Amino acid sequence: MGTRLFVGNLSYTVTELELKETFSSEGIEVRSVRVACERETGRPRGFAFVETATEDGAKQSIEKLGGRLLQGRALIVEEAQARAAPGGPRPGGPSGPPRFGGPRPQGGPPGPGGGAPRFSGPAGPSAGSQRNFGPPRPPTDGAAGHDRASGKPDSRRDRPEKKRSTRPKPEERERGNWRWKGVIDED
Repeated sequence: MGTRLFVGNLSYTVTELELKETFSSEGIEVRSVRVACERETGRPRGFAFVETATEDGAKQSIEKLGGRLLQGRALIVEEAQARAAPGGPRPGGPSGPPRFGGPRPQGGPPGPGGGAPRFSGPAGPSAGSQRNFGPPRPPTDGAAGHDRASGKPDSRRDRPEKKRSTRPKPEERERGNWRWKGVIDED
């Protein structure tokens, strides 16, 4: 059984016949050549799939033709990856991963409204629970915001000192601040 190869970085003017001749010139037996084209316009997309008769032929073509110039472009030749099954999940894409950790509901309860059940969202915080989004903080004894042992304010209340401006103050700017009054001194 043959091996399917991906041939990339092709010039848009390369034809299937030229590609087949390139492989045949190296003594590689080719079963089929297919240049990928756009659906709407029919223009080549810059890559092709070549099926060789033997696995040895595929290995030889990867070694011999990888990097070879064809119409001024260096070919990329590697073994083609298996295509995902139709209807299977695709990586990325506009739909992205499923939301809320599970698949979407397919049906709905019978009745006058029908339709799919709606997601009501995660339950809100109960009266006894607190939501904490930050790292755990050390326990404190005593007044809120102060550590009783050292008497210093909590470290989370300490803020870095503000950077001082490097701009000169107005009185320092007067030295360089001058304006022409429109009078010419003739001495």
